[in-house]
Amino acid sequence: MGIITKMVLVFLATNILLVGAMAVAMRLNFQKGFNDYLTETEMARLDNTVADLSNAYRREGSWEFVRRNHRLWSRFLPSDNAHIAGESGSPVDSLRPLYPPAPARLGAQLPSGSARERPLRRLPPPPDDQTGLSARLRLLDAGKNYLIGPPDVRGNAALRAIELDDEIVGWLSLTPITVPTSSLDRSFRDEQLSAVYPIAIGALLLSLLIGIPLGRYLLRPVKALATGAHSLTQGDFKTRLDIQRRDELGQLAEDFNVLAKTLQQNELLRRQGMADVSHELRTPLALLQGEIEAMQDGIRPVDQNQLSKLHNSNTQLSRLVDDLYDLALTDAGALNYRKESLDLAEVIQQSAEAADYRLSQAGLTLQHRIPSLPGVSGDARRLRQVFDNLLKNSRRYTDAGGEVRISAWRDDSWVCIRIEDSAPAVAEENLPHLFDRFYRAEGSRNRAFGGAGLGLAICRNIVDAHQGQISARESTLGGLQVDIRLPGTDSAR
Repeated sequence: MGIITKMVLVFLATNILLVGAMAVAMRLNFQKGFNDYLTETEMARLDNTVADLSNAYRREGSWEFVRRNHRLWSRFLPSDNAHIAGESGSPVDSLRPLYPPAPARLGAQLPSGSARERPLRRLPPPPDDQTGLSARLRLLDAGKNYLIGPPDVRGNAALRAIELDDEIVGWLSLTPITVPTSSLDRSFRDEQLSAVYPIAIGALLLSLLIGIPLGRYLLRPVKALATGAHSLTQGDFKTRLDIQRRDELGQLAEDFNVLAKTLQQNELLRRQGMADVSHELRTPLALLQGEIEAMQDGIRPVDQNQLSKLHNSNTQLSRLVDDLYDLALTDAGALNYRKESLDLAEVIQQSAEAADYRLSQAGLTLQHRIPSLPGVSGDARRLRQVFDNLLKNSRRYTDAGGEVRISAWRDDSWVCIRIEDSAPAVAEENLPHLFDRFYRAEGSRNRAFGGAGLGLAICRNIVDAHQGQISARESTLGGLQVDIRLPGTDSAR
């Protein structure tokens, strides 16, 4: 199963859960909101009931007239065909001939045959109750104590205050209905609820129609990266990705291209290095083998001169092996460095004095005037190796009668060393490659003229290990100029 299929499945599962949760939440929320709407509608229908009860309380002075009088209580319930309570109009109007005014009722005996003793059968019949209010509406006193009506078994009743002269004298408690009684309400509710699931399915299908192409678009760079990485593992280092994006995937593609380019260069260097090492080792070995076979066949005499030639070839071969070993150590960062604070002028002076004799034998003049350069943290032996290699290159490649010059100075927190020589110069196109291994500017593989091309590569690795910089350019003397910058301490300035 590919990553695109997995992402689509994850996207689909997430959408199913999300849309399902939204559908259930919408259904529950609509049901609750619709029930609240029905409750508010019914509470609004109780306006006349509240007014009638308030007027009755004003006339009677308490709720005793309606306590346990269910037939009378039913007359206060709103009717479906407007509040028709007989010909007199409202329950209070129909009660007026039944009850004397409050002052006459308070403190005086009612005469026999008074309105209170008249049978209730003279009242008009209770209104029709198609909404079930008689089973859901109850009357509470000001302290919310039950007076009359069905008990509240659910405990979720809505309350409506009954006020008289800005004072609450009672409460109407209404239990909400769970099923609408009106056919229009039921039709509206069923229509809205039945539309939730088709909408959810449509949203899910729409998300798939958008999500599948979008997922393919988003994962296209990932797939390209996976294909490119597979090509790299197969050794195809020419692989490059053409992903023009400005997000993390675009940055990853750029890093991939840099990695592929680096691997390609390293592979070329490895192959070239193997060929160069084979060539560099083959020359002295072939020379040794030829000389030894000539002596064995009696072509050359075994004398001091021939032994000296064999010794020189062996020495040359040993130096090459040592250079290869040092280069491998510096490339791996495993070369042992013993850094300490030193005066770099002393190291340069030692190297110049050691090279002065060989330079003079080659017909070259060495000029150096080095000021004191304390405060450099480095390995004196390895830095001496850098200066020795540079002076050896000047001796090999500078024409007789020329000049080699060493200068040094401090530039802010850097210590700068310059070694330059006279003609011949190095071609400008060769300057960037001088520090590559097995590279020689004269283009010849003749070891009698130059070395193996490892000295400058070793110098670069040693300088890099000291967090320094090394570069080459054309010298003002007509030859090659090598500049070295090493970090120094500010306290030594």
